[in-house]
Amino acid sequence: MLNDDNPLLQAYDLPPFSQIQAEHFSPALDRILTESRAQVAQIIKTQAPFPTWDDLVLAMDEIHARLKGFGYVLHRLTTTRTGRAWEQASLDCSERLEQYQRSLRQHRELFELYQRLADSQIALHFAPARKRALAKILRQFHEHGLALTAQADVEDLKLRIRGACSLFLEHLHEANKAWSKAFHDEARLSGLPAPFKQRMADQAREKGHTGWLLALNDDSYRTVTRYADDPLLRKQIYVAYSTRASDQGPHAGVYDNGDVLRQLLRDRHQYANLLGYENYAQMAIESEQAESPEQVLAFLEGQLGRQQDVFDRDARQLEAFALQEGFRELQPWNYQYLAEKLRRQTAGISEQTISAWFALEPTLYGLLQIAKELFGVTIVERPDVATWHSDVRLLEVREWDATIGYIYFDPFETAGQDGFPHTTAPRNRRITAEGRPRHPIAVLHGWLPRSSGTDPLLLDHQQLRILFHEFGHCLHHVLSRVEYREISGITELPRDTAEFAGILFEQWCFSKRCLIRLSKHHQTGAPLPEEMVDRLLVYLHTQTSWDTADFLRKALFDLELHRSHGDGRTAQQIFDHANAQVGLLPRLANERWPNGLDYMVTGYAAGIYTYGWAKELAKLVFERFRREGVFNGTTGRALRETVLGPGDSRPLLDSITAFLGGGSALGPLGKREGE
Repeated sequence: MLNDDNPLLQAYDLPPFSQIQAEHFSPALDRILTESRAQVAQIIKTQAPFPTWDDLVLAMDEIHARLKGFGYVLHRLTTTRTGRAWEQASLDCSERLEQYQRSLRQHRELFELYQRLADSQIALHFAPARKRALAKILRQFHEHGLALTAQADVEDLKLRIRGACSLFLEHLHEANKAWSKAFHDEARLSGLPAPFKQRMADQAREKGHTGWLLALNDDSYRTVTRYADDPLLRKQIYVAYSTRASDQGPHAGVYDNGDVLRQLLRDRHQYANLLGYENYAQMAIESEQAESPEQVLAFLEGQLGRQQDVFDRDARQLEAFALQEGFRELQPWNYQYLAEKLRRQTAGISEQTISAWFALEPTLYGLLQIAKELFGVTIVERPDVATWHSDVRLLEVREWDATIGYIYFDPFETAGQDGFPHTTAPRNRRITAEGRPRHPIAVLHGWLPRSSGTDPLLLDHQQLRILFHEFGHCLHHVLSRVEYREISGITELPRDTAEFAGILFEQWCFSKRCLIRLSKHHQTGAPLPEEMVDRLLVYLHTQTSWDTADFLRKALFDLELHRSHGDGRTAQQIFDHANAQVGLLPRLANERWPNGLDYMVTGYAAGIYTYGWAKELAKLVFERFRREGVFNGTTGRALRETVLGPGDSRPLLDSITAFLGGGSALGPLGKREGE
C-alpha cells in the first residue's frame, strides 16, 4: 500500500518535497528499478530488427530522466535533512541507483542499437540536433569502453578515479575543519569587514565560545589576506591555506593528498590511453571548442604575454606603495592586503562601501526585471509551492502566460559544510515521444552568508557578481529551446560553453547604467550616486594583476599536469614551473597549492582554462550590448535565439558567430578567424 501512496512514484511537474519522507525512498527505488529493467528489455526486444529515434532514443531518455530526477531528490533531501532515517535512506539507495545507471552506460546491447541507428540510412536525414545528440550518446558509451576489449579495465579505472576524487575532497574538508583560531581581543580583527566579523562571532557562539572564531575556507582566506591589518593573522591563514591537505603546514601529513593526487593522475593517464588518447588533457579537451591541448597552451601563453605590461606596472606600483606604507620586505601574505589598500586609496571606495545599495531582496527583484526586458520572460515567485527548506524559494519562468521552466533559489551557505556558489539541474528540457514538453528545472545555490538578526543581507560587488553569474547559468538552462535531453541542459554542455553564460552575465556588474538601475539604498531607497559608481569602476580596474596571475598559474599548471604525465616531474614541480612562467606571484618553499586545488576533482581537470576562454567570448558578445544598450530587448532576444536557446545543438562558436554576424572574427581564441 505504501507504494500506491508514495509521492516519489506519482506523476509530478515539481517534486512534492513536503510530502516525501525518508521511508519513501527505498520502496520507490525498488519499483523504479524493476520497471526500468522491464522497459529496457522491451526496448531491446522491439528495437532489435530496426532501431528508431522515438522508440530507442526517446524511450531511453524517459528512463534516464526518471532516474536522474529520483537521484536529485534523494541527494537533496538526504544532505539537507538530519536523522538516522535520512542517513539510512542514502545508504539504502545511493549506491544501488548509481550502479544501475552505470550498468545502462555499460550496456552492450543498447550500445549496439544506438550504433546501428547512427549507421542507418534514416540517420543520414536526421536534423543536426538529432545527429549531435546521438553522437554524444555514443561518445558516452565510448568513455565506458564499450568499443574496447578492455572494457573491464576501463570501468575499474573509472571507479578508482571517482574514489580518488572523493578521497581528495574528504581530505580537504577534514583539513579545513582541523584548523581554526579563536579570538578574544577584537583589536586583532582590525580591518576585517563588519559582516565577516559578525559571522566569526556567530561561529564562536555555535561552538559554545565567547569572542570570535576564524574557520579555514576559501572566503576566510580571501577576506583575511585582503583586509586584516594584523600581519601575523594574515600569515597564519596564508600558511594554513597554502599547505592544506599536504605534508607541510599546521597539520603536516595528517590529511595529505599527495599520494591521492599521484594515483589519480596515473589512473587518468591510463584511462585516456585505453580510450586511444595520448594523455588525459587531449581527452578532456575533445568536447570543448579548443582543438588540442597545444592550442589551449598557446591561448594561455598569449593571455600571459598580453598581461605582462600590466603585471609590470602593477608590481612597480605596489612595491612603491609598500615602501610608503613602511613595508621593507614584501611577504606573500602582504600582496593582496596592500593591493586592496591601494585600490581603496586610488578610488576612495571599496567593494563593501556600495553594499548598502544592494540588499539581496531588491537586487534579486531587479535582476528578474532585467531578465524580463532582455529575454521577454516573466519570472514570478511561487510561495504556494513547498521546497526542501524554508530558505529555498521557487521562481517560475513564464512566456506568454505559459510556464517554460523553474528556478529554485537556494541562497545561503550550509553550516558545517564546505561549499561554493554553483548551479545544479534536476531536469533538462525535452519533448517526450508523445509530444509533451518536460519543463527544465535549475537550482541556484548562492552560498551567501546569512545576515544577523533582522538586518537585510547586503551584497558587496563580489557577491553581486556571484549572483549574476549563477543566475546566468540558470537562464541558460531554462531558456533552452532544444527538444532532446542530451543537448538541452547546462549539465550536458562542454565546460567552456557552460561557463560562458555565467561569465557573460557578470559583465552587467561592470556596467555603470546597470549598477545605478539595480541599486537601492536599504534605508533610504535612493539609487547609488553616479559619482560613487565612477569610483567603484576605478576600484574594480585597479591592481587586477594578482587575481589574473593566480588564474593563469592554475590554468597552466592544470593543463600541463594532465598533458605531460609520465615525464618524471611531480605535481609540485609542475606547479613551480607554472608559477615561474607567470612570474608575478611570490611563494614560500613549503607551499603545496596542488594538494588543495579542488577544481581538479570537481569536473574541471584539464579544464580550468575554460574560464579564461569563456571570458574572452563573453567580452566579445557583451560589446554588442555596449553598442546597442545593456537593456536592449532586441539584442537580448537575439542572444536568446542564437546563443542560449540552441543549448548544445551546435558549437558555441557557431552560435556566437550567428549573434555577432557571420563576418565577425573570433581571433582571440585562435580559430574561426574571419569566418
